[in-house]
Amino acid sequence: MKTAWMLALVSATGCIVGTDGEEADEEGGAKEVALNVKRQRYEQIREAARGRGMGNAFLLAGIANDETNLAMCWSEATWACQGPASPDCGGGPIIAGSADGPCGNQQGGLGMFQFDAGTYQQTIAKYGADVLTTSGQTRHAIDYTIWMVKVSAYTTDAETDDKARAWINRFDPNNATLRDQWIKTVVRYYNGCQPGWSCWGPRYQTYSDGYRLAISEPPGGLGFWGAAGGTRCGGSPAVVGEIEEKYLALGGCGSVLGTPTTEERGTPDGVGRYSVFERGSIYWTPHLGAFEVHGEIRDKWAAVGWEAGILGYPITDEMKTPDGAGHFSVFERGSIYWSPRTGAHEVHGRIRDAYKTAGWEAGSLGYPTSDEYAVTGGRRSDFEHGSITWTESTDSTSITTN
Repeated sequence: MKTAWMLALVSATGCIVGTDGEEADEEGGAKEVALNVKRQRYEQIREAARGRGMGNAFLLAGIANDETNLAMCWSEATWACQGPASPDCGGGPIIAGSADGPCGNQQGGLGMFQFDAGTYQQTIAKYGADVLTTSGQTRHAIDYTIWMVKVSAYTTDAETDDKARAWINRFDPNNATLRDQWIKTVVRYYNGCQPGWSCWGPRYQTYSDGYRLAISEPPGGLGFWGAAGGTRCGGSPAVVGEIEEKYLALGGCGSVLGTPTTEERGTPDGVGRYSVFERGSIYWTPHLGAFEVHGEIRDKWAAVGWEAGILGYPITDEMKTPDGAGHFSVFERGSIYWSPRTGAHEVHGRIRDAYKTAGWEAGSLGYPTSDEYAVTGGRRSDFEHGSITWTESTDSTSITTN
């Protein structure tokens, strides 16, 4: 993409922009790509978007439809230039734009989303080598889409990254106003054509066509894209991606969590994402997956610092203890136990190791009655029938029973 003005990165299609701001005519254009190949690309876009917590991925696919008809490899569109080798093209060349001059100049957009920072090598230097892969193209397209929705003059209540993501996730394809806002945003901020230029009408039409094709072409239509915007309970915010899958597995709107109360958000550490519900939360990270936390166990987790605290992210849903008397959740670096008679308390580190050796809550100690706390020379946790003390000087634990 080339910078034509302060906000818009012009010409994802590699169109030449003249000195009067008008687009030059393109040579060629997106040609037919085998339907089985397109269906595979639609699926790849959908799954990559889900992995980033984005629903309504047909919005992304509509852009790629207009740019290259979803062609990623030169072998699928030999009318275009040959770009650098791509592992997703069997080591063959990726599709490259041809409107920036002769192919020998090695300039123009790369891949199905036509990322363009000048020469091919400049584009790779800006976006990284993954711009030569389908997943990388989609990742960068997601980032760019969030940005353009955020800065768009046509969208409302989308002025931050989280709000822009929420705007995308609650997009209603049956809402003509939202469709118009989206197409105008794509034409102006993705393609770089501005209102009043001669390119505006034709570009609006072609991106509209690509959008409609992304909905109608995959088997199942909107159902292919995950019910078009995730799961809502009445007028609630949407739940999308792997968090949605977990929510539905728990029972959805009728589950222990209740109705969603926020759109999906990013965690402060930049690693994970979460959605909040009436009675709990679901947290997701790429390396752990999605797990729910609710009730007093969630309250305790909040008290010790959420995912940034001593326990880290959840790695299980809340579960019943074998004796049926309590519940517990396991986290990256510890556990929280709850029972009606003791409340919720965390156990972690070497003390948790000793608690495990002693038989957990079914052993001689019973349920924890305190969080870990400092004592002279070490740390201690109290239990119904005793305590476990860790001594710093010897890095050892000792169990005292009542």
